[in-house]
Amino acid sequence: MPAHRLQLTVRLVLVACALVLTLLQPVSTAQAGIVDRVKEMYQLPEQMESMQQEFEGAKRRLEEEKNKLAESVKQSSEALELLREQNKQLQDQNAALQSRIQMIEQAEAVQHAQRRNIMTIVITVLLLAIGYFLLGRLLRIAVWKRQKNERY
Repeated sequence: MPAHRLQLTVRLVLVACALVLTLLQPVSTAQAGIVDRVKEMYQLPEQMESMQQEFEGAKRRLEEEKNKLAESVKQSSEALELLREQNKQLQDQNAALQSRIQMIEQAEAVQHAQRRNIMTIVITVLLLAIGYFLLGRLLRIAVWKRQKNERY
């Protein structure tokens, strides 16, 4: 059904309902007369139009809110995807940095071991040189004392 026919049908139904309700109410002389009731019936289409306008306005606002919400969801999804990509990149960088740190630590451990070996060799050579010098002196003293004892 076209929208125009639907509006016309709704108006007719409302006018009929208002007419039935008006006729079912008891008539009292203190209340407004039949003329007032007829005026009210003629005002029903105007009220119906204002109600329909309010409905259309509410429908339009609801559609706008729906569009805003859809846009917000879209933006949130895009932001989430961007954050996931950044997280992946940071994880990759972290893994690369961890491997570099491990390589540096291994290189430092090798250097430390080499320094320790060099120091051990240097100390051993120094001790051997000192020992050679002392042994030479002790042998000279021993030979000197023997020769001194043999002369006398």
